[in-house]
Amino acid sequence: MTSRGVLVYGSLLDPEELKATLSPETVAEAIPVAVEGYRRSFNKVSAHREGENGEKAICNVEPDPDARLNAVLVPDVPDDEYERYREREYRYEMVDVPATRVSTYEGYNGGQVKALDERLIATSEGGLTDPEPIPYYVAMCVDGAREWGEKFLADFVVTTERV
Repeated sequence: MTSRGVLVYGSLLDPEELKATLSPETVAEAIPVAVEGYRRSFNKVSAHREGENGEKAICNVEPDPDARLNAVLVPDVPDDEYERYREREYRYEMVDVPATRVSTYEGYNGGQVKALDERLIATSEGGLTDPEPIPYYVAMCVDGAREWGEKFLADFVVTTERV
C-alpha cells in the first residue's frame, strides 16, 4: 500500500476547513513544512466562491524553480479520505513533491516527510493575469496560517503573491 501525504497551502490551512475534508485523526498528525520549487498566489478563478464586489480569485500553486512556499503536510491520508480531498480539489492536478524539496519547521519530525511514498500538492498552471482575490477567502487563508504559529503566518505572507 502506498503511503500518501497531502500538502495543503490555502483555505485548508484553516483547521475547520481541513477537518471538514479529512478526519480529525488524520489531521492530528499534520506538520508545518517548507516546499521548494513552487509559488503560491491568489490567481485561480473560483468555481463556487465570489466576493461582494465580484472578486473571483482563490489560492493556487504553480511550479517555479526559484520559489518556495510553506504548507501543512498531512501524512498517511487513507484512501477514502483522499477521495474526499480530491473531490474538493477536483480542478487541480496532483503533483508528487520529492522529499528533498520538503523540510519541516523547527521542532517537527522530518522523518515523516521521508517515510511517505508520495507528498502530493494541488497545482494549476495558467492563472489569471490580473487577479482580484476574494477578500473573505484571503482572510480565511491568513487566519488558517496564523493557527500554525506566528512564524508560519509570516512565511505565508512573504511567500504568497497578491495577499
